[in-house]
This record gives sequence, structure tokens and C-alpha cells, in this order.
Amino acid sequence: MTPQQQKLHDMTKQLDDSDCWIWQGQVSNSGYGRVMEVQANRGTKMVSAQTASYHAFVGIVPEGHLVKQSCGQRLCINPKHLELIAV
Repeated sequence: MTPQQQKLHDMTKQLDDSDCWIWQGQVSNSGYGRVMEVQANRGTKMVSAQTASYHAFVGIVPEGHLVKQSCGQRLCINPKHLELIAV
């Protein structure tokens, strides 16, 4: 794992029955995990934990898309459970 992937993974609790990686960090009022992410210009931006996981494990989220959990668990950041949806 890269340092970014390890940092995100360390902030989770794995559920054996569903293979979900449950976010243990900050949670928004809407029930989704969130985290500060360093941007290319060295600034920081608050992003959803699932988006940060997608960036770290998969790649860039195309414009006009959001990252959603296919498992339905709002706090899951397992990259195998993440999918892109068009907005």
C-alpha cells in the first residue's frame, strides 16, 4: 500500500460479514465520512472519505461524477465497494 492508502485504511474498522471498511474518522451531518485531502497545488480540501479512498486506490473521479458505495453502507471506503455515478 502507498502511504495515502495506508493512512486511509488505518482509519477504518473492517467488518468480516460484509468486507466493508467502516470509516472511523470524522463524519458529516449526513452520515458520510470526510477527510482533509492534500491537493496538487499543496492546498487542502475537505472531501468525502469514499472520494479520498477512490483517489488513493483507483484514480481521478471524472468531472460530472460522484463516488457512491455499492454496498449501501455510508461509512464504507473499501475500494471494491465504490462506484462512479453520473450527476
